[in-house]
Amino acid sequence: MKIFFLFISLLFLIQVSLGQENPQPKVGLVLSGGGAKGLAHIGVLKVIDSLGIKVDYVAGTSMGAIVGGLYASGYNADQLDSIFSNVDIDALLQDYTPREAKSFYEKRNDEIYALTLPFNKFKLGLPSGLSKGLYNFNLLSSLTQHVSHVRDFDELPIPFLCIATDAETGEKVVLDSGVLAQSLIASGALPTLYSPVEINGRVLIDGGVVDNYPIEELKARGIDIVIGVDVQDGLKTREELKGVTSVLAQINNFSMIEKMEGKQKATTIYIKPEIKGYSVVDFDKGQEIIGKGKEKALGMINQLLPLANFDSPKNART
Repeated sequence: MKIFFLFISLLFLIQVSLGQENPQPKVGLVLSGGGAKGLAHIGVLKVIDSLGIKVDYVAGTSMGAIVGGLYASGYNADQLDSIFSNVDIDALLQDYTPREAKSFYEKRNDEIYALTLPFNKFKLGLPSGLSKGLYNFNLLSSLTQHVSHVRDFDELPIPFLCIATDAETGEKVVLDSGVLAQSLIASGALPTLYSPVEINGRVLIDGGVVDNYPIEELKARGIDIVIGVDVQDGLKTREELKGVTSVLAQINNFSMIEKMEGKQKATTIYIKPEIKGYSVVDFDKGQEIIGKGKEKALGMINQLLPLANFDSPKNART
């Protein structure tokens, strides 16, 4: 009997030793910015959830930060679909909520947020965008209330980081701590549309200006396998350049496209949904865009299957 127990103990020690020598590779998810086109991320996440793929880290910029941050906070893809299907599109773009219509919690957040903007005698210190961002902040504050106590984003259900741009210096700012909702708003503060956000004394705008696909930051966190979802535009023709947003996107895309060649090569599984023809403000076409993301991910199912874990599906997450 003693020999039997010694044999079992030896087998256990061997298994533990092998487990330590061959740890599971860490899987990271990088989600690019792209405005409404970033809703395609949700479609890709639906496939990832259905396969039970364990995501160890999420990095995102702009809309990729918003979708990725909510996913990292504990929502599954179906829940994200439901959330964005019920968003008031007009309010999202106009972004104004009468104060008297708000709950006490929302009013309190407005006051916190007002202090983070570069106000000088009740006027923004920098030229403000068309939208103050309060509707978005109220929405994200409500959606992230369950993790409002978290200040280190490594302590979220899935560790997370996002990218913003310092409006004064043009430097990249990595946001991996603080108030999650505030960081998500800063990462998506698209110039001319939304007001800058001040965090730790720095005036921040949309991270897509400097890094719209933060794979380097993700890999620096020890990630072995990167699933990347890219919803960025290619360069537009003269005929396609209509309005200030498309011109701004074109200017930004000059450098981004050049950088993406190396970023794409560093991505283990590169997913680029077929969303040409959709704009950054096509939130009213959200279901179509989500469908495009799911369709592209399903088309790459053979690359995703080796990461699958059907015994622990992500769609069981709450």
